[in-house]
Amino acid sequence: MKEMSLNPLPALTWNWLRMNKASFEESAEWEKGQSPLECSGLPAGAKFSKGQEAAAGQSLGALGNDFDNFLEQGQAASYVLEIPSGAKCQDPIFVRASLQDGAASFQRLFVKAGDNVEASVIIEWSGSAQGAPGGEKNARGLNAFQTKIAAGNNCKIRVSTVQLLGAGFVHLNDIGTAAGENSSIEIAQLELGAKKIFMGIHSGLSSARAAFKHSAAYCLDKDRELDMNFVALQTGRATQSDMSVFGTLMDGAKKTYRGTIDFRKGCAASVGNEIEETLLLSPDVVNKSIPLILCDEEDVQGEHGATIGRLDESVLFYMNARGISLEEAQKMMARAKIARVAALLGDETEAQKALDFFDEHFGGGQ
Repeated sequence: MKEMSLNPLPALTWNWLRMNKASFEESAEWEKGQSPLECSGLPAGAKFSKGQEAAAGQSLGALGNDFDNFLEQGQAASYVLEIPSGAKCQDPIFVRASLQDGAASFQRLFVKAGDNVEASVIIEWSGSAQGAPGGEKNARGLNAFQTKIAAGNNCKIRVSTVQLLGAGFVHLNDIGTAAGENSSIEIAQLELGAKKIFMGIHSGLSSARAAFKHSAAYCLDKDRELDMNFVALQTGRATQSDMSVFGTLMDGAKKTYRGTIDFRKGCAASVGNEIEETLLLSPDVVNKSIPLILCDEEDVQGEHGATIGRLDESVLFYMNARGISLEEAQKMMARAKIARVAALLGDETEAQKALDFFDEHFGGGQ
């Protein structure tokens, strides 16, 4: 398999930074093992079907053209989740996949919402392995997944992704969104498993008063790697974007963050904000961050910021004085970042499942 270029920046920066894009080459010969998506909690009138190739609007992903070709070569299975106009979903719609050890999965999910829809969708990936209980913790494989979300006018849509794969998985998660007038699309993401992760979101805000909100949390240990690329393309008048990422790095983990707010001509009165908080728990971690604001319109407001560092000495002293060890303090702070985003899922059971996964994998239970 030839090398793929993933997560390209919308505007190139200095080449010596090596952050304009990511490179990926999967040399392992995984067996073809599509795990069918299972959907539950559909409201009246909603449909979930397989085999349809209809695109959900013009929403593009952020991983790039090479990833689209990768899905085609893998003969990605396609699913469509349609939510009719006027639907008000009280409970989340669940879409789940359980991936077998040693399998390669290629899938696409199109979420299409009509006008005046209020709905929440939770996508969960988990790993399974034959043998002794708990073998799924070390399961290996490849998961290439793309989600495209198209919302009509006056919608409130939340799509959450919860990644609980085995420690040997490669996970590629691509999302594209397109929101109609007066509509908001919220994305909440928890990245807790897998050895190597590529994730990207491209949010198209071309309609007046469209809004996009993104929150993500992760915790990386050992030699795990995470590469991110989030783009808010604001072309409509009075649009709003808000992107937040909270993470923890320990041991020899590596992370690259790209976050771009792109104000285009015609998006007057628009607002964009992005913030990243990264907790470093080892001197051997590699942390790269490049927040960007691109502007071709005068009447806009954009802000970005990053907080990157170790635990505050005063906080550690306070905890130690109360019998809390350094290891326990580090776990508490890392867990708080996960809990912060887990609370946005809109389902207590799913949030607790994610926290239990964190406690088992990062709490000394490995």
